[in-house]
Amino acid sequence: MKTFKLENEPKTATGFTVPENYFEDFSTRMMQQLPEKETKVISIFARRKTWIYAAAAVLVLALSIPIYNNFYSHSSEIDDATLENYITYHSSVSDTDLVNLLDKQDIQKMNIDLNLEDKTIENELSENSNLEQYLLN
Repeated sequence: MKTFKLENEPKTATGFTVPENYFEDFSTRMMQQLPEKETKVISIFARRKTWIYAAAAVLVLALSIPIYNNFYSHSSEIDDATLENYITYHSSVSDTDLVNLLDKQDIQKMNIDLNLEDKTIENELSENSNLEQYLLN
């Protein structure tokens, strides 16, 4: 194979030529070709995006209101009968423990003077179906 030296080989032409002083006055010619007043461009998608954002906000709001209502609508209040039954059947605190925790002022506040006759007590016990519960507790 024959040795090849790049410096000795003839150069090839690119095929592109530039007129004289083309780049020197290029900016002035370009400014002359541009219109003096720029036209205002109104994008069609700008209004469409606004509607899309509004629809997304309404959708999020519509989906979050039922979730919020279900989350906070359940009342944490327990009716008195349920609470009384729980304390009756699940209480491990004895009367002596309660008395030890209370001071004299608390006991006096709890003292209720009920003037019940024996006949009233007998009628209440005979009409009540939970007589065994009262006797055992």
